[in-house]
Amino acid sequence: MRQIDSKDNGDYRKLLALQMPAAARKHGLMVVEGVKQITDLLESDFQLDLIFFSDDPKGLQALEVLSASKAFREIREAGDRAVLLASYLFKKASGQKTPQGVMALVAFPPRQLDAYLSGLDPSSDSDLLLLLEDIQDPGNVGTLIRTANAFACQGVILMPTSASLVNPKTLAASMGSVFHLPVFEIAGEAASAYGALRQAGFRLIAASLDGGSIQHPLVLKGRRVLMLGNEGHGLSEEALRLADKRVRIPMGGQANSLNVAAAGAILLWEMAGRMRGAGRQAE
Repeated sequence: MRQIDSKDNGDYRKLLALQMPAAARKHGLMVVEGVKQITDLLESDFQLDLIFFSDDPKGLQALEVLSASKAFREIREAGDRAVLLASYLFKKASGQKTPQGVMALVAFPPRQLDAYLSGLDPSSDSDLLLLLEDIQDPGNVGTLIRTANAFACQGVILMPTSASLVNPKTLAASMGSVFHLPVFEIAGEAASAYGALRQAGFRLIAASLDGGSIQHPLVLKGRRVLMLGNEGHGLSEEALRLADKRVRIPMGGQANSLNVAAAGAILLWEMAGRMRGAGRQAE
């Protein structure tokens, strides 16, 4: 394992630059931080570029934990992709208030929604996707990716104005879930994505304060996309107009809305969890 002690080192400068989503997208690399996330990374098909350990007790502890991974041992033995980084440099590069002692640069494969939809099993009629439109807080986006993974969604679609997948705060909040389900970032017109979903047989279910019952059969059966909108003003008029069904969460208290991540968790539980419960009862 090689060591970096200088702020002028090329790999360290790259690590600093890639904390910015625009640079991450330009170079096709994202920064992943923390033992849990990197453990998930090592178990996935994502390609690790470099892994940095802080030269302090936390970094050495992270190194010991990850050494149990066969994939990491192969990386360490292969050459210079594992780095021991001076602790003051690591703290400067870290995006966490309390760094865990390890971060990595990872290549992220571009995922195309059209190719994914065309490859779905035609006999499957219970696919569930999550679509996020104009959700700008990367913490909310990452949390919703994690929630979608927990409720066995087949994928997450990020519309152009949502926080980027490669934002380190998105990755941190996802807690490794980005390595377990496909996340599609839409770069073109939103209408083409909605059209592709419709063509693949998906019903568009919009979360809206003027929505109806979450128990409606359109919501609980078939191929569905749950659409969540901006933290402040919800889904766009276009998304609401295209929706097959609008749903809301009944609330009896004085608050008339929820944080979008909390609302998404409740709606996904209803759409996925209740359906599994109904299946167990039928058995």
